[in-house]
Amino acid sequence: MVIRIGNEEEKEFILSKYPYTAQVMHQGGTLMIAVDGETITGFLWSFRREIPAPVGRTEEFINVIEVFDAERRCRGIGSLLVKKCIETARENECYQVRAYCDISNLPSHMLWVKNGFTLSPGKTEDGRIAGSYVAYKL
Repeated sequence: MVIRIGNEEEKEFILSKYPYTAQVMHQGGTLMIAVDGETITGFLWSFRREIPAPVGRTEEFINVIEVFDAERRCRGIGSLLVKKCIETARENECYQVRAYCDISNLPSHMLWVKNGFTLSPGKTEDGRIAGSYVAYKL
């Protein structure tokens, strides 16, 4: 399994397979792909931004992470993608790597915990927990 930065052709392939990702794969982001031989098995899309608090630091925000084949999930591919994202963020002197996951997505929560991220559940106005922001300080 190789994790590397994807190109425009690979981005178009992913958008053809998962068109909903077009909402989050905007300009200025980074596509990381997991490749097994010639086959793309998964991807991560993130972007760098100023932290939305007055601290003068940047973060890498993971917008989507996906392993295509259900049989290959929970086997380390997501962790490899996350580790590559952390490595790239560190090289770019980011302060942290963050993401958001829906509260009902247990595999996603376990991925973040497994990789050393903190979890901060977010409540809605009516008190329900909608999801968690996760963070990894570099």
